[in-house]
Amino acid sequence: MKKINILQIRTATLILALFSVNMLLHAQTTLYQENCGTPTATTLIQNYTGWQNANVLYTGNGTCDVRTSSASSGYGLASGGGNVMINDTVKWFQISGINTSADTNISLYCGLRKTTAENGSNFVVEVSADSVQWQRIVLEDTLPSGTGTSGWYRVRFPGVISCPNLHIRFSNLSSAEYRIDDIALVVGEETVLQTVAKPTFSPAGGTYYEPKTVTISSATEGSTIYFTMDGSTPSTNSNLYQGPLTINNPVTVKTFAVHAGMYDSEVATASYVILDTNSLVALPLDLSTNSETGHQDITQMPGFRGYHLGSSYADGSVKFESSHAGEAMLIAHLDSAPDQLVFEMKGKNGGSNPSAYEGVSMEIAESADGQQWNSLMTLSENDISIEDFIRFNGITLNENTRYIRWKLLASTKGNTQLNNIAISKREEIPVDTTAILDYNSALVALYPNPTNAYLNVVSCGIDITSCILFDLNGQEVKSWNGPNYRKMSVSNIPAGMYILHIHTPEGMFQRKVVKY
Repeated sequence: MKKINILQIRTATLILALFSVNMLLHAQTTLYQENCGTPTATTLIQNYTGWQNANVLYTGNGTCDVRTSSASSGYGLASGGGNVMINDTVKWFQISGINTSADTNISLYCGLRKTTAENGSNFVVEVSADSVQWQRIVLEDTLPSGTGTSGWYRVRFPGVISCPNLHIRFSNLSSAEYRIDDIALVVGEETVLQTVAKPTFSPAGGTYYEPKTVTISSATEGSTIYFTMDGSTPSTNSNLYQGPLTINNPVTVKTFAVHAGMYDSEVATASYVILDTNSLVALPLDLSTNSETGHQDITQMPGFRGYHLGSSYADGSVKFESSHAGEAMLIAHLDSAPDQLVFEMKGKNGGSNPSAYEGVSMEIAESADGQQWNSLMTLSENDISIEDFIRFNGITLNENTRYIRWKLLASTKGNTQLNNIAISKREEIPVDTTAILDYNSALVALYPNPTNAYLNVVSCGIDITSCILFDLNGQEVKSWNGPNYRKMSVSNIPAGMYILHIHTPEGMFQRKVVKY
């Protein structure tokens, strides 16, 4: 058997001990961290509510404040968002109440942004166990000075004391500007931390015609998500995301994700507008006035949902792009029993060559629920002229129809234009309100809503005597009597949410109105 002498044993033990010490020195334990949040504007230190750790005290002097400008995006460990600015000799920023008594070899790390001529020597960091006797800890490296060297740096201040109530004070010996972000107390050497993946929404924000169930998720496994629904910036004191959200009103959702040992994610924002039957088309409908606004987005026209349509032409016609054959469609929502459908259609070849428009198959269908469709007619290129609009009329609609769809089934070349849609209203036929897709089961509907110009009231077989608009404090804003309710101007009232009281012989209806 080979003998191992005592020297070899001692050498191996020493190497193992040194290796263990080295691993200890390079292992990271974060005792405290602060990313300075995302203030909505310049905010005084004492008034800022976005601090990560509610157990410590943050104080400042003068206009030493949290700012959004010059966000810390210029170095590898940046969290972005807010940062603390100190730009003269009478300002200071202090953090108090951190327990470091159980640890040694503590360093303070932070993101530091300086002006061009500074090298970091005028930036002062002091620590204290009692907030009376202060000890300065020195920047480990001298930062470059001179032209072109301004910006963010990740810096280290070793030698933080161990005590049950640590105070840290930042100040400036010059009138130059220093900014601080991503402060951390670390045992050993700091390692590069990952940033939590920015949350995503499903479905994405947008305008929808029915309430939506919205899921928020982060690609970082095990992360915790917080959110707000009032437009404010979320923090760990905000709503904890525990499952899908039901969105049935206009709302802006903001969210971010956190994970232990990682930097917080960026804030993600999604705005949702839910349009109910208040957005439906009043009959009779006529799209011929579309040209008044020129090229407009079909999806934003009251009562319409467009798919891959692009914008309308300058003459107001709706463009079906051949490149989206099979999925390009226009759906009109109706608010009551229709009678006859009229529309015009034309081919556009993009030039003088007739062969540039071919292979067209356009289906027009009706539906009571938007799910089951009954085909009314199918048009081909032989039915459509590239010279003039062809008028299609005398198309009888079922009284229960609430959706009409034009769908481009096939197209090889060119675009197809739809214009001058008119749908007449069926008279003297009782309206079965159960067939109307209105999750409020309303006999009275508004459109367009949200609105920024005017508001129409549509009733199903009942008279309207007057309409009165109130703000959310119950104060009357505006009123209309008699037939004036058919087109009520709201252009001169402030943006916001209101309640419309609609008076009828059957009683009073209330509807929410959003002015933007």
